[in-house]
Amino acid sequence: MDKKEVLNYVKQKNSGKQTFCEMLFSIIDEKNLNDVDVYKRANLDRKYFSKLRSNVNYKPKKKIVCALALALELDNATCKKLVKKAGYILTSSSKFDLVIRYCIENKIYNLMKVNELLYDLGLDTF
Repeated sequence: MDKKEVLNYVKQKNSGKQTFCEMLFSIIDEKNLNDVDVYKRANLDRKYFSKLRSNVNYKPKKKIVCALALALELDNATCKKLVKKAGYILTSSSKFDLVIRYCIENKIYNLMKVNELLYDLGLDTF
């Protein structure tokens, strides 16, 4: 196995690809939102959000990604792309994921309402 060959392969396949954080902040800019509104709607603290802002390669947990997708009021296609950028998918085998997909598809973006749905179904909340 040639280490240089593997590194070249990774570099070639990853060239020009946005990271999760780059995509997140690109969406925030496109929607003319400010960071404070986004992290408050996602129920995140300023310190954590600053970590996302300062480290383009940071990979948050799936729940955080879902909370951000809701806070940004993403459509289904953009939500899938953002979740995938973080290395996750919203699967049909997870009730939590299905609730998030339902909320995105039905434009239920308020985290309190989403938490109510999750709680009523006996699932972990944000």
